[in-house]
Amino acid sequence: VQKIKPPLSEKTKADIGPKIRKDFDFSVVRSDLNAINEALDEDTQRGTDRIVRAILQDITELEIAQKQKPGVPRSETRLKNVCGKLDKLEKAFGDYLAFAD
Repeated sequence: VQKIKPPLSEKTKADIGPKIRKDFDFSVVRSDLNAINEALDEDTQRGTDRIVRAILQDITELEIAQKQKPGVPRSETRLKNVCGKLDKLEKAFGDYLAFAD
């Protein structure tokens, strides 16, 4: 998530869609998180299941929010929206990793 933010601050026309699709391939992320979840005890899984669903939803929302016409810069509102989605996704991953501690 942190590697996606700098291009946005440097260039509002930055096309982050390919990076999102590559780094956050929905089926791969879901598969990986589910595999990790299986190794956890049932009580922990109850907490992480909710976070996994949130992460997957955040990825979907980010993919939709980042879309733009080629060559057209993002408006300030749209840029804040995409950055907000990135922050939300980063927090969800942090919450998930907190269960590993």
